[in-house]
Amino acid sequence: MKQRELYNTYIESNNNGSENPLVSVIIPTYNRSHMLLRAVQSVLRQTYRSLECIVVDDGSSDNSIEKIRRQFQDKRLIFLRHDMNKNASSARNTGIAYSKGQFLAFLDDDDEWLPEKLQKQLSLIQKLPLNVGMVYCWMDCYDKDDRIDMKHHSFYTGYVFPHVLDEQRIGGCPTLLIRRSVIDKVGGFDESIGRGDDGDFIRRICLRYEVDCIAEVLVKVYTDHGHSRLTRNDKTGVKEAILSYNDRLVKFKSELHKYPKQTANIYASVAYYYGEAGDRKNSMTFFQKAFRKYPFCFNIYRYGLRRLGKAILKR
Repeated sequence: MKQRELYNTYIESNNNGSENPLVSVIIPTYNRSHMLLRAVQSVLRQTYRSLECIVVDDGSSDNSIEKIRRQFQDKRLIFLRHDMNKNASSARNTGIAYSKGQFLAFLDDDDEWLPEKLQKQLSLIQKLPLNVGMVYCWMDCYDKDDRIDMKHHSFYTGYVFPHVLDEQRIGGCPTLLIRRSVIDKVGGFDESIGRGDDGDFIRRICLRYEVDCIAEVLVKVYTDHGHSRLTRNDKTGVKEAILSYNDRLVKFKSELHKYPKQTANIYASVAYYYGEAGDRKNSMTFFQKAFRKYPFCFNIYRYGLRRLGKAILKR
């Protein structure tokens, strides 16, 4: 075992029952200082006080760090900066490398936590065995009028890998609280993925660890604020979706034979996005793969009919 892993294992084993272990909160940001203020504020207002809040500026040009620094005089705030824009995964990894906490949590710059988020998650995870590597919570998505337009309320606990292999069923990064030893084992975020990086991170954790859940909305996600998001459906978004699903087929190749239904769902998703990209040949190839793998897969027919409907409308 590497020296860093030995150190973190020692720290965790001696602090897992501690009342106030340090939690490292990592916020990547890029040119959204006005929204970043809300995110940082929601961290500093946590009822759990033993935390460090690491803001990683991914090469912003709007003086994000200086604006936030002027707003808060809190020693728990740490500011890091990339000289050039990379991506959110890279910024999160920079924060992970700098962090000192026994537990880690992540928040996007356009979202916010409710005040008891960390307290409730930490109270739960400290009671659980070390094979439970992560606790998540519920989150609601809000539109520009502050109305809920989507809910992520999952009840999956234990070994949930089969449930997250084909879809991201347990929310996103802002809902997580993770043991440091888990990240030392599975690694950080895959910086080569332009879309679905948080799902990939969650999937790799769920492959090796069990998870638990706080069945309560503790995260507010804002999706309709006029700024770009990784999950989009323009040409770039479609291309990145194809790459993300194909990466999943490669990364979890040794597991796919155990889960034919989930594998068929992935194939059907790849087929759909190839169709969106105008690549009819590859679209048909992956629909055929999905059918051969699991002919009762609902997504084969759902995505197939959707593609057919779009083709008809174009005529």
